[in-house]
Parts: sequence; C-alpha cells; structure tokens
Amino acid sequence: MKYLLCLTMALAVTQSHAGGITELENLLITEIVATPTAGEFIEIHNAGSTTLDLSDVYLTDATFSNGNVYYYQLVEGGASSGGGGGFADFFARFPDGATIGAGEYQTVALNGAADFNTTYGLDPNYELYGADINVPNMREARPNSINNQGGLTSGNNNGEVAVLFYWNGSTDLVQDLDYVLWGDKVEAIDKTGISIDGPDGDSTTSMYNNETAISSQDVIDQNSHASGNSWQRIDLTEGAETKTGGNGITGHDETSENWSFTFGEDQPTPNAASNIAPPVPQFVINEIDAVSNGADFIEIFGMPNTGTDGYTVVLYDGDTDLATNVISLDSLTTDANGYLLLNETLEDGADAVALYVSDSMNFMAGDAITTNNIMDAIVYSSGQADDAELLSLLNPGQPQVNEDANGNALTESLIRCANGSGGQLNTTSFKAFTPSPGAENANCVTFGDYYATADDTNAQTLRDTLHDIIDDHMVFPYSSGSEDTWDILSIADEDPQVPGQVWMIYKNNNYTWQGGGQQAYNREHTWPQSYGFSSGALGDNNAARTDTHHLMLSDVGYNSDRGNLYFDNCTTGCTSRATDPHENPNTPQMDTVGGPNDVNLFDGKSFEVWDFRKGDIARAMFYMDVRYAGDVSGEVDLQLTDNASLIQTGDPYMGLLSVLLQWHIDDPVDDIERNRNDFIFTKQLNRNPFIDHPEWVECIFVTGGSCSTVVADDLIFENGFE
Repeated sequence: MKYLLCLTMALAVTQSHAGGITELENLLITEIVATPTAGEFIEIHNAGSTTLDLSDVYLTDATFSNGNVYYYQLVEGGASSGGGGGFADFFARFPDGATIGAGEYQTVALNGAADFNTTYGLDPNYELYGADINVPNMREARPNSINNQGGLTSGNNNGEVAVLFYWNGSTDLVQDLDYVLWGDKVEAIDKTGISIDGPDGDSTTSMYNNETAISSQDVIDQNSHASGNSWQRIDLTEGAETKTGGNGITGHDETSENWSFTFGEDQPTPNAASNIAPPVPQFVINEIDAVSNGADFIEIFGMPNTGTDGYTVVLYDGDTDLATNVISLDSLTTDANGYLLLNETLEDGADAVALYVSDSMNFMAGDAITTNNIMDAIVYSSGQADDAELLSLLNPGQPQVNEDANGNALTESLIRCANGSGGQLNTTSFKAFTPSPGAENANCVTFGDYYATADDTNAQTLRDTLHDIIDDHMVFPYSSGSEDTWDILSIADEDPQVPGQVWMIYKNNNYTWQGGGQQAYNREHTWPQSYGFSSGALGDNNAARTDTHHLMLSDVGYNSDRGNLYFDNCTTGCTSRATDPHENPNTPQMDTVGGPNDVNLFDGKSFEVWDFRKGDIARAMFYMDVRYAGDVSGEVDLQLTDNASLIQTGDPYMGLLSVLLQWHIDDPVDDIERNRNDFIFTKQLNRNPFIDHPEWVECIFVTGGSCSTVVADDLIFENGFE
C-alpha cells in the first residue's frame, strides 16, 4: 500500500490551554504502523519542554487528491468539507481536554484499542473508535466522518493521506507541524497559492505560502514497511528541511523534509522512543581540481545544511600507495545547496581522494590503502598510467580518470556529469570540464569521442560496436523513494515552453506534474514490456523495463488504447483518437502541432501514432533493438520484425520494421528528441544513436542499406542539418 501522512496546525491568534502557539512546533509524528490492520497506529511526540493542549487537534487520512478533497477545506464547513467516512478514510478530533506532556509519546489506535492491546500488550492513549471504556475515543471532526473507518492499508485507491492538525475554529489557514510521505505521492499535498475563506467573519480569502512541489518531495519509502514492523522517526529535529517560508508553524516548509533520512524501519515501539540509530548522511566527491594555478580543491556534495562530523578525507599517493594527508571534516557543514568546498593542495596523479565515515584519529599519513568505512573515492591522473593499487578503492571495473583528457588540465577540473551522478565509488560519470567549485556541474553534456569506436564497415560491425557503446547504462529503479524513472521523465518529457507541466506522447496535451503514481498520466512502454521483459519474468527494475529512452509519459486513456499493440499503419476499421493542439517548440509562436487532422489510429492488432511523433517512436524502437542483445544475464535479445505472427506475449519481438523505417523517414529528428536524448544522457550515461546519427538506421535495418557514412565525434546535424 502507498500512503501519505501529514501533521498540520491551523493558524491561531490565541494561546492554547497549555503552552504557547509557537511551542506546538515541537509536536511531531514519530511512528506509523500501516500493516497489519490490527496493529495500525499513529504515534505523536512532544519534543518540547511544555505540556501541549490537544483539544482542538484533528487526525485524518481523508485527503483525496483525485477528488480534489483536502484536509484544509475543513475551514469552509459543510457536510463533506475535508472528506472522511469514505474509502476507509477517517477524519477525527482528539478528546476535549486531552494533553501531551513534555517528552511524552502518545498513540492513536486506528483499528480499536482491543486489537492494539492484543498486538502490543498495552493500551493506546486513544482509539479511533471502539467500546473500551478505559481508552477515550477520538471525536468526529464532522458528522459521520469516522463510521468505524480506519485502515492505512486500505486498497481502495492508490494512496492515502493522514493529517494531524490544530484549528481554532475561526481562521482561514492551517499551519503545518509535521508532514510525512510514503508511497506513490498520489495523495501528496502542495498548498502553494491556494486561496480559501474560513469562518472568520469576513468574505476575504487568505492565501497559502509556497511549498515544495510534489515532484520534489521526498518519501520514506515507495512501498509499505514489512508486516509487523513500523516506520519510526529517528531525527527529532525534523530532519533537514530544505526550504523555508512555508505554511508550517513559525514559517517552516514541512513538505521539504528529507523523510527517507528522518525515518527508519524496525519492530514497533508504541508510546516510546525509537531504538533505531540515526542514519548516516550520504555524500559523494563531486569535483576535484588537482592541476591548477594554485587553486586546487575538493568538492563534497550531499544533503543541504548537513554536518560532516565524523567524516574524513584521505589523500593517497600513487607512487607509494600510502596516505599523504588526512583531512578531518569535523565542525564543517554543507551549504544551502549541499556543497562543502575543501581548498587542499593535490598531487597531479596518479593519485586518489577518498572519503570515509570514520573519525580522523583512525588515519595517519603513511597508512596503507584501506576500504574500511569508505563512502566514496576518485582515482585520477593528468595522463599517467593506471594505478592498480589505487583502483582497489573503487567499485570493480571503475576507471582512473584523467584531468588532462582534453589537453586543458590547467583550466579544467574533474566533475561528475551530471552533478552528483554515477553513484558512490563509481567514476564513469567524471569528465574533464570547466571548474564549478561550490556550484552545480551544469551544461556539461558534450559528445566528445562518445561514438569514436563505432565501426560502420558493414551492418553487423555497426550494430555490434553501437551496442558496446550504449549498453551497461546506469539503471534507475522503476519506482522508488530515491531517484527513479518518474523523476527522470518529469524532466525528459517536460514541456519546454511550460515548465512544471509534462507533455503526453500520444494525446499531445499537457498535465501539471504531480509526481509518480496513477495520475491522469502514466508511463508508456513504447516497446511493450510484455514483449520480452515484464517485471514478473525479470524483476521490477530490469534494465529494459526502466530504460527511459523508450519510456514516455502518456495520457492514461490513450495508453490504454495502445496497450501492447504493435506499430503499423491503420487503413480500415480503425478507431480514431485525436490529438490536442499544442504550440510547436521547434517553431515557437509560429504554428501548432496536433488537432483534429492529427490522429492516432488503432484496430485490434496495431496502433498508428500521429504524424508528429512517428519518428520519435521509430527511433526508440531502433534503440531498443540494438541496446538489448541478450548478451548480459537478465537481458533479452529484442528484435524488430515484419512478421506479425512472431509478436506474441512473452516473446521479444516488436514491429512492424518496414513501417517504422518509413516513419523514421517521414518524421525526421527534431529538437524535442535531441533535448530529450541529451537529458537522459546525463542520467543513464548512454544515448540513442539513431537520434544523433539518423543515417545509421539505413545501415543496420535496411537490407543492402548504405554503411558508407563517416563516423563523427560530434553531431553531424549540430547546426540544423536534417
């Protein structure tokens, strides 16, 4: 199950019965049990030093984004204001006179006190509903808003929300105290710019401050915790809130908290503190400059405003393979953008910089190389031969990187391209580029010699060498609390003229980006996953299923129409699905694409894409055919064909090849594809060669096609050639 939990407090102008209004910022959500049903509870904690009154505090999971129902609508009144009583949702209020003492933990049993006691051997402080006379019931927030409802494990929709908030009954706005998100973000909340009028005696609306966009909000986890466990807060400072000026008490932006670091999973500890040790903040070595005019530096990148106590950087010399310098990171902190800059003199190479989660007292100059407690490392040179001993600091197969790769070592540094990419103990994303100390490694996508090893002697040599270039790319999770395919597609398919909106492949319309999950849009596998790489056969995160070169955002209905139909021109008995008019990014302010004359057509066997996207789809299919050759364990040999009888569920065939070849000719490469290819390159670290070199399609896929083109280091159509 996939859920959201949120703790809020309404704006109040009077003092609470115990403690001041601002002291309510010390009220935190500290534990959540979502499964099993009998053990479900939400725990709150008063981290302050003053008793707090809970009389006007409410608890609900009744936000329903797909129905435009949100907890803060309670201020508007009415029988359905704020939801509750449906979809197994509840909207409850703490008992009159309830308080929580300084340092106290309290639980609300969502399935009744009896089941809670059976599960944990103690009583909760409150039950959502039930008949236990020793445990007070929560009150209804409005009539019939509980109805024996509970159940964070409800499967009636794709996500749920629970909200804990305080409201004095008269103000327009609510102020967040805490906000905890997990699952697919379907019920995530962004109140930015929302205007609302409560029962404050006037007809003037009040507006919420900016919050973190849903696409940028963190989650504890994409999936529910293991049955019998709980999620427990392990950072009673609320973790790192990366934005301020939001709608929380004292101006906090609770939607910006890094919940994946704030919570952990373990056996439940109801009415007590967590036993989980705080997580270790994660960092990477993001940039180094070892060959400069006296301006050497090391850049560490991680969570913003995060201390690095207990971390150590060690410099290793390649001549001796011994430590030459030990740098303590105690008392240092990353800046508001996550950077920590160390102005340290580095040797030219072959040498190494290593980052350890270990105190500096554990290292000395002259020590041998060690990987104990290592977090990240880079082995570098300015043209020297590889140092095998230093390479043992990295993951197997990772290269030593050359700051003088372009012959400009004095004016270039070694950067991760894109910023923060590649993963710890991996160096494949490093390149020599313009230094950017303490700033993002931006605009670093260049071809260089990416296609230098492509051999167009004949169709087979070109296919084989291109496969070797584009395979083994960085694979991202299909859905995850960390960076996943949703995150990549939010940028890859963003409308270049309407930031924050994503552009649909078949319908040609826009939707405001709302994060992952079942929105009005979803992820279209242009090569259907049932044709060779379904999650059931190869796992959820297999490379082909998660490859964003062929994953594209689509309107849900249009994606359903397409299903797993192969691509072909439809001539008779076709169902038509029109496209929306949309300004053409290739010729802005001049014309539009889509509309009644541009339609998608399909019958019971095949699907014809509308004209403006035919080439996009064709080149994605050519990429999949060459990228996946069955030469790696867990990958299949995907093949394009004109034999429709071969295209069957479970088999790795797709087509029709001859039609795709014609679509490729009729709809040439444009800036939309080029920009998409460039961005995905910064993530997966591989490219679609048929966007960069469309002439290679003929060589590989047309029998007797020409293979006489010259392999270039850069785009052959860089200056507008098509």
